[in-house]
Amino acid sequence: MGFSTSASVVILAASLMYMATIFYPFANLSYQRVLDAKKNLDDMQFDKLNTKIVITNTQNDGGNLKITVYNNGSVTLNASKLNVIHDGALLSASSFSVSQDGVWTPRNFINVTLNGITSGRTKIITSNGISDYAVT
Repeated sequence: MGFSTSASVVILAASLMYMATIFYPFANLSYQRVLDAKKNLDDMQFDKLNTKIVITNTQNDGGNLKITVYNNGSVTLNASKLNVIHDGALLSASSFSVSQDGVWTPRNFINVTLNGITSGRTKIITSNGISDYAVT
């Protein structure tokens, strides 16, 4: 009974170590993916907390509504990724124009011109969901 017990314990221990060497890389990869997802979530929340836009002026400009928007936050935004909702309907990109495409740095203004619209409730939404609205 002595030798067979010792042999079975050695075989069991060796098989457990072999299973651990197979399991560890998969567990580590999964853990790294969870950490990366958490970092991305933290970055998105940081950007959202530090983004603020303010509609400072609206004016009727010859059949078009011109809206001046101020980036009052500390995050650089992409002006070409703005969404515009007018009177509850999402406007297509061809229905409005932005005075500056691409980088919209903090403490700067842009003008959004709504083609063929003169009044109503308008909401400007950034790519990370922060928005402001004006009623004209």
